[in-house]
Amino acid sequence: MSGYLLKRADRDATFAIDWRQGYLAPGETVTADLGWSIQTREPGQGDLGVTGQHHDPARSWARFAGGVPGRVYLVAGRVETSAGRRLERAVVVRIALGARA
Repeated sequence: MSGYLLKRADRDATFAIDWRQGYLAPGETVTADLGWSIQTREPGQGDLGVTGQHHDPARSWARFAGGVPGRVYLVAGRVETSAGRRLERAVVVRIALGARA
């Protein structure tokens, strides 16, 4: 697991992964974004969703929208590297109960 993000339900948020921070070997690059997954214990209407994703040779990022206030989501990003490895990192996203996140 790589971290924790607090997000407001009414605002989009971007989460970025820098794969050079403990994941890529020297000279290795990100060659493909394999997508993002979102899991929650109580799926329902208004859940967190990915609205866009991108990558470059060292980083990947996704933009998230929505989410049910008070709900917690596990978000994982996956990439493939120039060495043929598949890497994954995850973050916990909690949707704020109030408007102050």
